[in-house]
Amino acid sequence: MNKIWIYFLAFAVLAACKGKVKTEEKVDVKIDSPQVKIDIDTTEQEIDTVLLATKDTAFVVKDKLIKDDMGDKREEYVINVFFSNAKFPKLTYNSAIGADLALVGDLNGDGLPELLLRPDWFSSCWASINLFSLKGNTWKLIKKGSMYFCSDEYPLPKRVVKTETGYGLLTDSLADDKFITIKREIKF
Repeated sequence: MNKIWIYFLAFAVLAACKGKVKTEEKVDVKIDSPQVKIDIDTTEQEIDTVLLATKDTAFVVKDKLIKDDMGDKREEYVINVFFSNAKFPKLTYNSAIGADLALVGDLNGDGLPELLLRPDWFSSCWASINLFSLKGNTWKLIKKGSMYFCSDEYPLPKRVVKTETGYGLLTDSLADDKFITIKREIKF
């Protein structure tokens, strides 16, 4: 008699699971406004939204990760950053699967803020820290260093500091097995 109940229960479970299995469908996402135009294929890409300031938003378009990928499944890893502010052109960055961004204010006196980008990668708390400035409607890399981002002592927005002669970029390093932070002068 117990076997009949087990068979009945198994049959009921199979009947309940007989519905359609949802598969991933291609959906084209288009963000099209006077401020920003983005067109992505959601089966291959995804968007991270980063609030930069009250009125400025960045959209990081990145490829979806491949299962078990540790940086060896694609020929290249590229992200594209689009901005809601029409003054900012698209920024393309290689060797990243995502990014953390921060506007740091107008450091060179041209009326436009500079941008810090910390690329995401598969593992480790170490990353590069990259300072970009707009030159001729193109993002130009001004200064690069390293950053241990698992520590919150100097989060990305606090990595640019005022110095006696201008500005400095705080970068991290190891010396005698101790973390040190170095202030590197920013020159435009």
